[in-house]
Amino acid sequence: MQAKDIEKLVIYREDLKAGILQRTSTGCIFHFDPEFLSSPRFQWLTLRIKKSHQPISITGSNLHPFFAGLLPEGRRLNTLQKILKTSADDMFSLFAAAGNNVIGDVHCQTGNKTENAYRVPPLKKIDFYEYFNDLLSCNSYQLGEDSIAGVQEKISASMISFPLNIARARNAYILKLNPEDKPDLVQNELYCMELAGKCGLHVAKTKLVRDRSGNLGLLVQRFDRDYDETLNKSVMHHQEDACQFLDKYPSEKYRISLNDIAAGICDLSSASSVMLLKLLHLYCFSYLLGNGDLHAKNISLMVKHGSRLVELTPAYDLICTLIYGDHQMALKIDGRNDNIKRATILDFAERFNLSGPAAQNMLDKLLKSFSSHCAILEKIPMTARQRTLLQKTIEKRLADLS
Repeated sequence: MQAKDIEKLVIYREDLKAGILQRTSTGCIFHFDPEFLSSPRFQWLTLRIKKSHQPISITGSNLHPFFAGLLPEGRRLNTLQKILKTSADDMFSLFAAAGNNVIGDVHCQTGNKTENAYRVPPLKKIDFYEYFNDLLSCNSYQLGEDSIAGVQEKISASMISFPLNIARARNAYILKLNPEDKPDLVQNELYCMELAGKCGLHVAKTKLVRDRSGNLGLLVQRFDRDYDETLNKSVMHHQEDACQFLDKYPSEKYRISLNDIAAGICDLSSASSVMLLKLLHLYCFSYLLGNGDLHAKNISLMVKHGSRLVELTPAYDLICTLIYGDHQMALKIDGRNDNIKRATILDFAERFNLSGPAAQNMLDKLLKSFSSHCAILEKIPMTARQRTLLQKTIEKRLADLS
């Protein structure tokens, strides 16, 4: 059956049926499954979709914002639209085709699906770009393969990324490839992630890999999957980006502010102070780095398998966009997206009831570690002009936050 002809989707959280998502003439409606409602395993389906005997209706769009946030983006989304011969606003059909093994633990089933990501031979035996193009040219969505919502728009718009499982490996990964117009973008991300780790941020595990043709790729270990040695199987962790936990569609990811995200975290967690300090840490690091692509889909919350604790995910998709001419922050803080001062950060911290000394200490440690290790960024291939711009901007921003 074609995805455009599917009227109902079975929604699962991990392996437990959560309910039925159905098209309507004005949008869609979701009915919880009685077994899910009575199960003590889960208190909710998503951080915003709580258990209810009443159906949840969406009008004006045929998919709830949470499920829309699970769709692939960029080149993979465009390919999916062409395969299905449908438009971008027919999100129900897109989700029916691509919602099987997405980020997190909430997914749909339509019958002809598999739980595995693309399994590939040893990376040195394939050509990354040939393999990616083969995946796009064949109708992998109709075959029930994976979808991963990827890095999109602004500088990272052209980065190619797709999920895979390495043969004989227990972890799941995303492989990122350099686009034609920015042949060193994966190296950029690698060294930015390395610097983030040196600055005390918890980051996704990454490493450079080469294919048989010598092409570089960035292998990123997925943190929404783990291998449980006791259960002898892979387990899923619940994950939601800021668009999802704020009930916003992906198209709004650049309109959301850091204030909006902080307020959402306060609503969702009793341990919000810890997370807000980590959020502020990530934001300040990105400002020093010149990462103008820290948007609402690049900040996520997670609840690990078997836990009820809401926490920030490791940092991911960190890129120095400054060297490509993008110097403004994607997320505004108190209305600012540039020329951010120490007072701006401390005022923000006070507004959200963070300890003044804790915020001061975070800033001081970050400034010291960033100053000590920012030479890592010199490994990024760039022109002399780009290097000078980066050095001058870092010097200014270090001074602004001091």
